[in-house]
Amino acid sequence: MIITLTVNPALDIYSTTEKFEPNEKLRCEKPLIDPGGGGVNVSRVIKRLGGESIAVYTKGGHTGKLFSDLLKKEGVNEDPVKVKNDLRQNFAITETSTGNLYRFGFPGAELENSEYEALLEKVDKCEKGSFLVASGSLPPGAPSDFYARAAARANNCGLNFVLDTSGKSYKGVLEQGAFLLKPNKKELKDITGEAAESLEQQKKALLHILTEYPVEIIVLSLGGEGALLATKGEVWHYPAPKVEHVSSIGAGDSMVAGMVYSLAEGHPVEAAILYGLACGSATIKSPGTELLKKKDVEVLHEKLLKKTMGKGKKI
Repeated sequence: MIITLTVNPALDIYSTTEKFEPNEKLRCEKPLIDPGGGGVNVSRVIKRLGGESIAVYTKGGHTGKLFSDLLKKEGVNEDPVKVKNDLRQNFAITETSTGNLYRFGFPGAELENSEYEALLEKVDKCEKGSFLVASGSLPPGAPSDFYARAAARANNCGLNFVLDTSGKSYKGVLEQGAFLLKPNKKELKDITGEAAESLEQQKKALLHILTEYPVEIIVLSLGGEGALLATKGEVWHYPAPKVEHVSSIGAGDSMVAGMVYSLAEGHPVEAAILYGLACGSATIKSPGTELLKKKDVEVLHEKLLKKTMGKGKKI
């Protein structure tokens, strides 16, 4: 079983306008509205890939009801925690005259301590051996060690804890341990406190984490350059399939979804990272907030397998 955890979900609203001009009313096309947020997007992608998961998230107000209705429409299983405040909304607009995408993210409402505890109690009830994917930002005023507390509860319950977040949200997680971490280069700096721009610096940082802390796997996302897989004292580079870059919204979540779905199906991590890269690239070639299509994933995955022969390059 795969459970996703989204503390700070958002309604994602996407539209297009011909040109951004200051002080002018911008005429936009009919908006697309999707349920979003890291873990929720992971659940949505897993559903598109043919799998099942349970999305645990905070649900509040009229936006929370709309959010839930949209998830149900996509056939995603949900187990929300009801909260007092409305869910936030994020906006993304493509300027059609240039192709530029503008993204407007909002912080979300504060949660009460009891609401954080209710989320952690959901973790306690997960079946042993399940994958728990915690992904996305935390709302204002959140305990900086919330994900560390989630990791501790997951580990106590025998879950495979997967984390994809940024900044101070990593606080304490390394000490608690995790099955898989999926940072990008900036987030790796958040974790270690040191910049890691070169492959050698990245390799050193990743191996240090694996040596010093109870973390099994780290996948470092390198954008268009693919990803590094660090496990068992070794680091391997895997390329990303080449696609036209349309929108990166949800690409990281799609990569995580592809990897976890593959792992849950019993595939080794070396195969899972290739499937994850195919999923991330399939979303990159989709407009706005639109997520991947399974047929695109299959084509890109096949190309990757032929290019790599199913193997990465050791660094």
